[in-house]
Amino acid sequence: MSYAPAADAPVAARGEGIGAWLMATDHKKIGWLYVGTAFLFFFVAIAFAILMRTQTIQPGLEILSPQQYNQVFSMHGTTMVFLFAMPGLIGFANYFVPLMIGARDMAFPRLNALSYWTFLFGGILLYSSFMFGGALETGWFSYATLNLEPYSTFGVTIWTMSLVLLGMSSMLGAINFIVTMMKLRAPGMSFYQMPLFAFATYVNSFLILFAIPSLTAAVAMLYLDRELGAVWFDPQNGGSAMIWQHLFWFFGHPEVYILIVPAFGMVSEIVPVFSRKPLFGRGTMMIALGLIGLYGFWVWAHHMFATGLSGTFFAVMSGTSMLIAIPTGIKIFNWLATMWGGSLRFNTPLLFCCGMIALFTVGGITGVTLAVVPFDWQVTDTYYVVAHFHNVLFAGTLFAVFGAVYYWFPKMTGRLLDDRLGKVHFTLIMVGFLVTFMPMYALGILGMPRRVYTYAPDVGWNSLNLVASIGGYIIAISLIVFVVNAVWSLRKGRIAGDNPWNAWTLEWATTSPPPPENFVSLPPIRSERPLWDLQHPERPEYVIPEDVSLEGHPPGPEAATAHAPLAGPSPLSPLPILAATAMLVIAIALLVHSILIGIVGLGYVVGLLVAWALVRWPEPEMAMLPGERFSATGAG
Repeated sequence: MSYAPAADAPVAARGEGIGAWLMATDHKKIGWLYVGTAFLFFFVAIAFAILMRTQTIQPGLEILSPQQYNQVFSMHGTTMVFLFAMPGLIGFANYFVPLMIGARDMAFPRLNALSYWTFLFGGILLYSSFMFGGALETGWFSYATLNLEPYSTFGVTIWTMSLVLLGMSSMLGAINFIVTMMKLRAPGMSFYQMPLFAFATYVNSFLILFAIPSLTAAVAMLYLDRELGAVWFDPQNGGSAMIWQHLFWFFGHPEVYILIVPAFGMVSEIVPVFSRKPLFGRGTMMIALGLIGLYGFWVWAHHMFATGLSGTFFAVMSGTSMLIAIPTGIKIFNWLATMWGGSLRFNTPLLFCCGMIALFTVGGITGVTLAVVPFDWQVTDTYYVVAHFHNVLFAGTLFAVFGAVYYWFPKMTGRLLDDRLGKVHFTLIMVGFLVTFMPMYALGILGMPRRVYTYAPDVGWNSLNLVASIGGYIIAISLIVFVVNAVWSLRKGRIAGDNPWNAWTLEWATTSPPPPENFVSLPPIRSERPLWDLQHPERPEYVIPEDVSLEGHPPGPEAATAHAPLAGPSPLSPLPILAATAMLVIAIALLVHSILIGIVGLGYVVGLLVAWALVRWPEPEMAMLPGERFSATGAG
């Protein structure tokens, strides 16, 4: 179907100056912005982690004061969860989901840009707390009643406003992904045929939609307690600290799966390509991802076994916590069965996936131990929980993300990351992780509490803390290797070509990096491996010989034209960044109790909403589903 911008459409980009990035709506640029910003926050969080490990390398050190240590571990956790893992995964989804489903862009490009700028301004607002009396110091979970005045600083109030902005960003992105995958799939692509990273993102978007409102309600009530005299969480005045825990963990445990389900999708894309086999049990993998999303809302109170709730309630939460291990185990066996008998190519992406599978399995097993209530009572709030949490999310999410970086970097940049440096990076971070976090299980069993800035020299924790700190330094060195590899490869890396891995999904059917319009034509979609079908229409078997290459293969007579290419770069719009600025102004007004600033911010928002509605946006005229046509006119 032909595509022609409307006469009053926003002007197209001219070049790649800063304005083209500030007003970008192209999903690929938004993806780059998300991923780049997330990694910047990641390195800040790693610096905080190194400070913590240096402070506890031996007893009695005073590198950080108790208050500074509280701020460091609180900001480390908040940054890793809300400013790295969530937006980093959303960034990869922004870049690749439209490519994977054969779409030109997201369903709502301007909304996509708004979600990024809201995330960025939320992060900036959070870190501004260092300049206004101190940052968050009550942990990333900020338990009541420590999060109330006078037990904590103004940094907690800033944290509440920041999380509102970050939650809004995530909700906007989730809605956009759901509509995009429901309406803009390529002709012939069913949900079953969607690449698993796209399907995992789809499941994840529903998790976000149902989990974030609980967090938003909790921080809104906390703001009212701190600033307007409400008593939701104040037991002395009729409130209840337990309300906070229920609201927070009803978000907090699904959040674990928000951070890991897209990582499962990444591994499910990489393992088959480097095993030269289709994924074993694709249907069961999709069912497992859906069940994980569902069960994630049934287990929130296993974080609350030490709170004194009823034994019946604990028994239910213990059982559901063990139940969720079943779909998780299914995925592990799917990946192992895919590699079994395959023609394995141990390039860096597969190495990170293997590391993720091994270490995440340890995290899953220790998670089951924490579902046993008596054992949980023994190790709750100790370093055992710290080790488990990092086994799941550091080894799970981060290893999958690094595998995805090495896998998709050629598509995003046109150049390959150096595989030798990649293997050095993997070896160092794998060793560093084991040296850092395995001793923490022993420290937890020996009784070392988490979130303590020092300890007595005669309690038997000295050697294990020394080893754990050395491991942290090894992880830091591995990240330096990664940065050197990325910077060098961007400038002088080997040219990748369109499909250096002989992969099978649609993102590899276009150039590296993709053009503004993504595709000029699409192959017919007959299975979950359209590029394999295009290359071998006469061969029903799945195992691809090592000497077969898809790179440069012509579309062939059966290729289906997806759409005419755009006339130049994607349209620009200043509205998203202006709208995000307006929301930041309103947040500042709430923080400083300024009616004038609030009125200005609200007027700003109303004006932008009118402009948003009146400026006609080019329609993504792609009849993706038979008999249907989705129009984003006026919505963007």
